[in-house]
Amino acid sequence: MNGEFQNIIDKKLGAYPIGAWVPYYKDELNAQTLKRIRECGINFVPTLSCEKEELELIEKAGLRALVSDERVTYANVSNISKIDEYVGEYADSSAVLGVFVWDEPSPTMMDVCGLINRQVQKNRPDCFGYVNLHPNYSDCASQRDGLTYAEYLDYFVEHCEPKMLSFDHYPFYYDGFHADEYFDNLAAIRTCCDKHGLDFWSFLQSSSFCKNPIPTENELRFQAHTNIAYGAKGLLYFTYRQVVHEDGFGYALVDKEKKITELYGYAQSINKQVEAVGKTLLKLTHKGVAFFGDKYINRSTVKPDFTLEGGNFVVGVFSCGTRKYAYVVNLSFSDSVTARLTHKGKTREFELKASDGTLIEL
Repeated sequence: MNGEFQNIIDKKLGAYPIGAWVPYYKDELNAQTLKRIRECGINFVPTLSCEKEELELIEKAGLRALVSDERVTYANVSNISKIDEYVGEYADSSAVLGVFVWDEPSPTMMDVCGLINRQVQKNRPDCFGYVNLHPNYSDCASQRDGLTYAEYLDYFVEHCEPKMLSFDHYPFYYDGFHADEYFDNLAAIRTCCDKHGLDFWSFLQSSSFCKNPIPTENELRFQAHTNIAYGAKGLLYFTYRQVVHEDGFGYALVDKEKKITELYGYAQSINKQVEAVGKTLLKLTHKGVAFFGDKYINRSTVKPDFTLEGGNFVVGVFSCGTRKYAYVVNLSFSDSVTARLTHKGKTREFELKASDGTLIEL
């Protein structure tokens, strides 16, 4: 993790970031709602406003905030000079992790997006501007102004000076899992981060919308662990609360009646597992990914000094000083496996449920 961003996470959060989009609506903003969010293992949320009362409720619940300030988010040019003043009203609060700047800007909008982002981060080492990027299946002409996806990512970094990358990619459709598209997106994000010395956060598909169905438990688990294998330093659920202000959304971790669904339990289990190794994950340096088995072998970016048998796996290879780590993910959506990892003549066996992942120190 790059030093400046790591310091923000260490100081303001002290844990592996796990967030949730659409955490609540205005009439649900209370201690009970926030307590239930925190009990799921989520530790930060976007706000509805920058009001002191909302930030205090969030902090009391043990959560941190990505502040949505209508004077800042998607600000027009005439407001740019005042952004530093606006952010100064709340940026020093221990509840504030960052400030929401923009969602999925096109390159045409990145000059303005960059101006906002720089003002948000101006003289504020303990705060960052949050911008979320398009996935690789975004329309090249209308959403990326003709740029390839790799060019789009580089253009964003060069024009917006982010402290981190965030993107969404929802790989499960009613016609199945779009594997090549998914792994291509992860590889592109990883390449951009390595090139510019950044870390990334990734959204997980946790509701139904458009052509994307509600994910199964294994599909939700698969997204979390494969992102971590590629070095994700934060995860966000899209969405936590069922979206009711737009048409076409199905239930999420919480439904339209404000009741938790089976997805809440799935997410809670995943979050507990990630939290257990989260502080270690934040300290690790990503070295590449290796695939084992008969799937996606050509996607490996590193040749590790260990072998792995027993199924199809993707392994994130990491280091921390002289220590080496492997984040092993079972690529099967249906079958548990017994993995056999051999390193320097020693073999260890461990069980992995379908789509599960685990961190191994070599």
